[in-house]
Amino acid sequence: MKFAVRYQSRSGNTKAVAEELAKAVGVTAESIDVPVGEAVDVLFIGGAVYAFSLDEALKTFIKSLTPSMVKSAEVFATGGFINVTGKIASLVKSVGMPVTKKPLCVKMGGGAGKALTDKQISMVETFVNEIVKT
Repeated sequence: MKFAVRYQSRSGNTKAVAEELAKAVGVTAESIDVPVGEAVDVLFIGGAVYAFSLDEALKTFIKSLTPSMVKSAEVFATGGFINVTGKIASLVKSVGMPVTKKPLCVKMGGGAGKALTDKQISMVETFVNEIVKT
């Protein structure tokens, strides 16, 4: 399977999760500023909610995706009090790509740019393993 990881992060928390996802599938996590340059089987796409909405750059990136370039998408996010993953998944589905697994939401406490805990890393690894085995 061919994978890609893209993220939108202001504080560094979503970037930290993206990097752990990328490590698990053997690719490099890239910001949404980097387009998906070749067709992939699975795109891991993540972000967060700001002022009760997705960042405009993340919305624009997702709307630029096509089913011919991305066979399926898997959603991840950081945060906890708003259904962040649901907002991202809905937008991904609206451009014609399936989201095949339950999205991953990693709650990040203690401020911006913190390193992931062993528990959070385990959550990421479990999420990836469920996707890779299907």
